[in-house]
Amino acid sequence: MNKTKIKKDDTIGIIGALEQEIIYLYKNIQHLKTKKLYNYILCTGKLNKINIVLIKSGIGKVSASIASAILLHFYKIDLIINIGTAGSLQTKLIPGSIIFPHSTCYYDVNLTTFGYSLGQIPNFPKLFLANNYMMQLAEKYTLQSRMNHKKNLIISGDLFINKKTFQNTLKKKFPTAIAVDMESTAIAQACYQFKKPFLIIKYISDFSDERASLNFKKFVNLASKKLLNVIQHLLDSLCKTT
Repeated sequence: MNKTKIKKDDTIGIIGALEQEIIYLYKNIQHLKTKKLYNYILCTGKLNKINIVLIKSGIGKVSASIASAILLHFYKIDLIINIGTAGSLQTKLIPGSIIFPHSTCYYDVNLTTFGYSLGQIPNFPKLFLANNYMMQLAEKYTLQSRMNHKKNLIISGDLFINKKTFQNTLKKKFPTAIAVDMESTAIAQACYQFKKPFLIIKYISDFSDERASLNFKKFVNLASKKLLNVIQHLLDSLCKTT
């Protein structure tokens, strides 16, 4: 699934946890229609000639899982893109940077006593792998625009990380992780269960330290604008290559 080639006539589901993270995307949807399902609002229409379904999941793994399941069950979704903010786990990965994680796992799951890898759910892979085709299209734009961006692992859990000591603990346990969030792995797990590919695009809002909440509030509104820009160029590239 991570190598599935997405086409311009496919339908893409987009999930963001917060209204601030998706507001500019929402405002740019053409032929917009909305529908309420199980207290979730689903917005359908076109963005840069591509069919999309947008949903605000709410914060955390359970909310993200429910939103993903609703998208995948009630709509013919060919790919899910999770957009939003994330906390940096690398000193050089500063607020304003964009990341396209090639893999994701949980940091608050530990079944190692039963022989599983740290962060692994039984009967699921050690890491959930993002769609390589779409990740390359997204990266192509950031390289052309000289935008600061990173790939590699993102880890998810139900904590907003705002302590340097806990950040250091995560870095020791997951040395290849570049960022941390609260939804992406749950979305990836749902996609794996439904046999659908996914892509993660995150805007770094903070350093996961004691100033994390202040920096998050400062940068979250900027995130929506930059994420819209990346999504639009990604969909343009998709139209030109398929």
